[in-house]
Amino acid sequence: MKKIVLSVVTVASLSMAATNEELYQEIQTLKQEMQAMKQEQEQTNASLLDEVANVTMSSSEKYESFSSLGQAASKVYHSNSTVSIGGYGEYKFKKYKDFKNYASTTANETRNKAEYNIVRFVPYIGFKFNDWVVMNTEIEFEDGGARSDNEKNYKYAIVEFSYLDFLIEEEFALRVGHILTPFGLTNLNHEPVSFLTTERPVVEIWIIPSTWHTNGLLAHGKIEDFEYYAGIITSPDAGGFTEGRFIQQGRLGARQFTDDVSFVARASYNVTPALNVGASFMYGGSTVQSESRPGVTTGNSSDAEITMMMAEAHLSYKENGFDIQALATYGSLGGDVTQLSSDIGQSISESVNGQYITFGYDVLSSFSTTHKLYGVAEVERLDMDATGVTQYVDNNRFYDYTGGIAYYPDPKVVIKADYSVRDYGVDARLADEQAFTMSAGFIF
Repeated sequence: MKKIVLSVVTVASLSMAATNEELYQEIQTLKQEMQAMKQEQEQTNASLLDEVANVTMSSSEKYESFSSLGQAASKVYHSNSTVSIGGYGEYKFKKYKDFKNYASTTANETRNKAEYNIVRFVPYIGFKFNDWVVMNTEIEFEDGGARSDNEKNYKYAIVEFSYLDFLIEEEFALRVGHILTPFGLTNLNHEPVSFLTTERPVVEIWIIPSTWHTNGLLAHGKIEDFEYYAGIITSPDAGGFTEGRFIQQGRLGARQFTDDVSFVARASYNVTPALNVGASFMYGGSTVQSESRPGVTTGNSSDAEITMMMAEAHLSYKENGFDIQALATYGSLGGDVTQLSSDIGQSISESVNGQYITFGYDVLSSFSTTHKLYGVAEVERLDMDATGVTQYVDNNRFYDYTGGIAYYPDPKVVIKADYSVRDYGVDARLADEQAFTMSAGFIF
């Protein structure tokens, strides 16, 4: 009997010992799992905090031009995130002194009233599919962005560019879609912090029709200090060419029905870190579009065939408080220009040219501050009828003189004020124009 009891006690003790050992091992395993979960949660929390910091602390973002684009337009190329959001905006106040160049007295009275305007608000949306395929899009809301059927109301909302960039190598990439034409200084980079005057240079609006966006395919790249663009774009509509504005009014939107294409190329070189020089060239053909889309007439009809050529050279210098930009451009039309003028009822000049220089000096450059305050002077010369075919040639020949200031409390914000004078040719039927303008601009 004693042996039986002893055996039962021994078996029970062994079973209890085994059970305790298994329980101990299970507890240790559970502790290890909980510790791993705690570490994983801490890592997740840290990642979330990093993402929130990247969103809220905009000062940590990289603002640097890519392929001569604006700083905000280039954000997607420098972002570590899949989605990139940027943009820019401009607000303006303008007051003319005794403007009298409209045919209507009422229109002149309206022009002489002070103008207050949200000139534009422009968001950028970028997306990285992987480390070499990028989508970049600009949506522009002009003058408040309300759509209107009134031709005198310039308000609109459009996609100014939207393209895919295939970044094969730093030396060679392909851009396809609705693109900014690579021409001049302003067209690729027209953000308000990039120029010192309240308004963009007239040379780069009337001759180089900034902002000039169209459909096309571009090769581009950077080889050390040399940067280039070259490709094919759709041509402007010759039926939209107007007296005194060269090809500006012929620009087409994103949806186009045309067989006309042009070749365009742009190159720039950093001579020094402060001095950049470059040039652009465009050559192509254009005809008159009788319909903007099937069944919708443009109101123009002509079988004239036009050739177009435009070239420019530019430089920019930024060092020791100086900010200097200069550009000279020449444009010509060939082919059936005389017939085109007759068919569309406009005196189209075969040749135009223009030049400008903008000089800025930061008076705070000698002080220990991140603020910048530029004194600004700009001179522009335009000849929009170098062949003298218009009735009043000097109406299309003038100088623009501008003087003012540009204050940067932050590299991404600028406040400007200037006074400008337009001096027409001696035989012009137009009166000289004077205006005071203030603006505030930003990028984000």
